[in-house]
Amino acid sequence: MILVAKNSAFKALHAYFTQRPDNPLKKMQSLIALCNKLIRIFFSISKKQFEFSEEKMLKDIPHLAGSKKAELAA
Repeated sequence: MILVAKNSAFKALHAYFTQRPDNPLKKMQSLIALCNKLIRIFFSISKKQFEFSEEKMLKDIPHLAGSKKAELAA
């Protein structure tokens, strides 16, 4: 899916979902979860009129949020 290939935040989430130690998802299950997340992001953006932020999206997963901050600082 192009979303996972081009967007680093969604790529990190896909990697997390498929490789997490507790209850890893299959690739298709991960893509479905990411599509669901994207729909929720679109709905929130249209409803509340704010800009998309990768950091805000990744804050649900603490170790991804920390690694993304370090990646952005470099």
